[in-house]
Amino acid sequence: MDQSLADIGIISAYRFADDGSATKLDIANLDAELADPNGWLWLHFNLSNRRCHDWLSRAAPLSDVAREALLDTDEHIRLDIFGNEIAGVLPDLHQEFLQEGDDLVRVHFAISTRLMITARRKPLRAIELTRRSLEGGRKFRTPVSLFDAIVDQFADVIGRFSAGLGDELDIVEDHVLHDEIDDERLRLGRVRLQAIRTRRQLSQIRALFHRMEMREDVESETLLSAMRKLAQKFDALDYEFSAIYERARLLQDEIAGRATAITNRRLFTLSVLTACMLPSTLVTGFFGMNTKDMPFPAGDGGTWYALLLVVAAGA
Repeated sequence: MDQSLADIGIISAYRFADDGSATKLDIANLDAELADPNGWLWLHFNLSNRRCHDWLSRAAPLSDVAREALLDTDEHIRLDIFGNEIAGVLPDLHQEFLQEGDDLVRVHFAISTRLMITARRKPLRAIELTRRSLEGGRKFRTPVSLFDAIVDQFADVIGRFSAGLGDELDIVEDHVLHDEIDDERLRLGRVRLQAIRTRRQLSQIRALFHRMEMREDVESETLLSAMRKLAQKFDALDYEFSAIYERARLLQDEIAGRATAITNRRLFTLSVLTACMLPSTLVTGFFGMNTKDMPFPAGDGGTWYALLLVVAAGA
């Protein structure tokens, strides 16, 4: 196979030595690297490249079910174990240039004893942070430890995302307490939407890891230990997002209550003004009738007498 890494859609490729240190691969012949018995490899693919699909379906040293998990268009979150292989689909935050996005996208992965393959259609934040940690000298002795680190990075990213939503709620709460609620409903609606979307997916991830803990066919204690730690971390994140959602719901009720109170105050002011003007309007309407026998038609000062009646009626 005389194709460059870019030709088959590989975004990055690393070889890990026995001590866990990583070396970036920049070669044209990937078959030789896969055949090398020393250490293990991490290959990260771009699923938007059609040649990536061709190579994964034809040449990836994985079982058919693992290949299907990598290439499947189904984006539902899942995690499965097939003998010595682990494969599935997990979420990650979209990486928009140098900043984190707030959209949750998908990373497909498959892990064997000497190989980890990840694939995505859009840039991923946790993958990028893990790659940077490799460039900084972080070591991973096994593919499972790298998988654990990627999911742990995702949990950290979601934790920071949760903190950002909490800060947004703090701003909304300050404005609500000062009766500045004109634009806060829209801002609060965005926070609630982001919180509930993220919470749904966190709940699915929690369920996946907890089910892994209960499976009797998982022989790797390292994998089980990693699943337990990640499940606990996602339990805490799910609790945080539940708290954010509940806080946003209470703030929305507070905004509705304050909006009602403001409306009631305005209606009260309008009612008082209407009550003050109604008697005066009645008097002026009476003197405006074109009928005979109106009072003060001939004597001097009739207008002033009428004005006095208007003021007295208003009082």
